[in-house]
Amino acid sequence: MKYFSIAVLVVLATSVGASESNKAMQWCIDNTSNISAAANCHAKYRQSVQKEELAELRDFLKHNPRYRVPGQSLNRCWGKPREMPFESVNASASADGSWYVGINYKDTIPAGCYENGPWDNRNEKN
Repeated sequence: MKYFSIAVLVVLATSVGASESNKAMQWCIDNTSNISAAANCHAKYRQSVQKEELAELRDFLKHNPRYRVPGQSLNRCWGKPREMPFESVNASASADGSWYVGINYKDTIPAGCYENGPWDNRNEKN
């Protein structure tokens, strides 16, 4: 009895709101008597929807290139210039073959780039 009531709820939940694709298919069936023509009509509808979704994805990736590289989606600094933690580096070699390398570090480093930046950069001014 428990499984029967779950199945009834699932059927009712799925039949309450028909998807846009199902509505388009019903429209195609209602406007033609040929099932092949209805299938062709629905295929054209699906292709137009996929074309819009692809255009949206391309626009998003154009403005957010970090999502093209695996593991960089949370890196808001990806592709932006970074400030180095040192001011200068000098090196010299002595006559006996030993080296001296000196690094002058900065006293402070400003906060990183855009930690609080938006998830989607399409509205950002570059």
